[in-house]
Amino acid sequence: MNKEIRVAVREQDGTISYHIPKDDFTSSDGFDRTFYEETGGEYVRAYPATLMFGHDLRGLERRYTALVNREYFGTKSAGAVDRALEWLCDTHAAHGIRWWLTGSAALYVRGIDLLPHDVDVMTYRSEIEKVRTAVWERIAEPFHHVSGWVVKGFGVIDCGCRVDYAFEPEEYVDGRGLCDFGPYAEAHLEEIVWHGRKLLVPEARLHIRPNQVRNRTRVVQAIEDYLRRQA
Repeated sequence: MNKEIRVAVREQDGTISYHIPKDDFTSSDGFDRTFYEETGGEYVRAYPATLMFGHDLRGLERRYTALVNREYFGTKSAGAVDRALEWLCDTHAAHGIRWWLTGSAALYVRGIDLLPHDVDVMTYRSEIEKVRTAVWERIAEPFHHVSGWVVKGFGVIDCGCRVDYAFEPEEYVDGRGLCDFGPYAEAHLEEIVWHGRKLLVPEARLHIRPNQVRNRTRVVQAIEDYLRRQA
């Protein structure tokens, strides 16, 4: 019998919660790292009642189930990342969405040798309605306003690979050193051409510190090698 993680999505008083039976997990550590709590024989993640717009619960359930099963039991591929990036570029352009690419995908499109686990999109609260219209059929985790975190809003879509949308970095993000998703990065974006499409990405050097903090020594070395080639 094929393994499958089962997901139930519920809403109460504006709060959306995701429920997964504990025995469905191959490794609880993976869900502990993604803000799930173990309670009553299941893993639960609740999203605050600060939604950017209403959501289709059954659509969320269907798409998140597909996404999480692919992440746990599938394999990553450059083809899936490429298709997601192409879709994002074309769809954002068609809807006039202001955005930029950060995280490992921003290194990937520069030709640095790594395969992103997911794609990180940075955008603006002014773009919420455009984003809702553009990604409605792909939303896997609710788009919601955030307080007390490094960005002001967050949501996830399934685009053949996971795509995280973050809305506007908080001013304090660069306080412990510059990074690829902070206000300095946002103010100093570079335009590159990838697969015939224009993309805004942070300066490559801004990825070094966040990857050092995560002990990703191979990625740091790849960035430094890239910078030396560009010098």
